Amino acid sequence: MAMKPILYTGICAAMLCAAPCSASSAEGSGVASSVEAITADYPVRALREGRQGTVIVQVTVAPDGRPKSCLVSSSSGHADLDRAACTSAMRAGGFPPISAQAGERHYLRKAEFRIEE
Repeated sequence: MAMKPILYTGICAAMLCAAPCSASSAEGSGVASSVEAITADYPVRALREGRQGTVIVQVTVAPDGRPKSCLVSSSSGHADLDRAACTSAMRAGGFPPISAQAGERHYLRKAEFRIEE
C-alpha cells in the first residue's frame, strides 16, 4: 500500500493549533501570542522511512518584516523534519513591518508531518 503525506491546511490546520491560529504579537512583548500552522515540504527520505511528527519553531523577525532566524521550540524527534519546518517557516514570510524602535519580534509556527496509510 502506498503511503501518502498529509499536509494539514485550512480548517484542518486551524483545528490542530494549540492556540488560536493567528500571528498577532502579544502587546509590547515581541513574542507571538499564538501558534500558526504552516505547510512544510515533507522530506523525501523521511516519507520513505515512515517518519512522522509535529514541529513548533520560533521565527525571529526584523522590524522590516524579514525573517532573521529560526529555532526549534518543540522537536519532532527527527532532525530532517525539524529542518523542513524551519525552512518552510522562513520562506513563508508574511510578517508585517513595524517601526525600528519596536525591535525584533518572535512568531511561533507549527508543522504537522503525518503519513496516511
